[in-house]
Amino acid sequence: MLLLLLICAACASPRQRSLETVGKLEGLRQSALALVNAERAREGLPGLRIAEPLNTAAQAHAEDMARRDYYAHRSPEGQDVADRYRAAGGGLWDIIAENISSCIACRTAGEQIIEFHAGWLQSPGHRRNIVDPRVKSFGFGIASAEGKLYAVQAFVGERVEARP
Repeated sequence: MLLLLLICAACASPRQRSLETVGKLEGLRQSALALVNAERAREGLPGLRIAEPLNTAAQAHAEDMARRDYYAHRSPEGQDVADRYRAAGGGLWDIIAENISSCIACRTAGEQIIEFHAGWLQSPGHRRNIVDPRVKSFGFGIASAEGKLYAVQAFVGERVEARP
């Protein structure tokens, strides 16, 4: 009976897809940051800086979407960018936001980041995240599985002091 339960439990578990190499992650992150900061400069805003907890949160989400073949700001368990940021060691914030994108039969990761960025700029909500003056830090993640590429931009405006 126990063996039958274990076999059925294994049948109910969704298949995890294997991740594929997408290129040098740090170089891709710097390219993504440069695109964001160029747009912010056009708007007269200061550039963002990389924040490792945001990189970790964005990369975890990109990899999770790639492995489990879903596309959403919330994981199937309901976790969002704030949950991922906290789990990665992030602190308090006044604003936290995320942009996601994916493609099938994509260009190289470096070229595709430019395409993703152009698409985000065409969307009012995504563009608002990129040029929000309250945002100070940036993170980026990218992952691929079975030929589908997932990219995640994460933004935060850290809270300077705790509120009463």
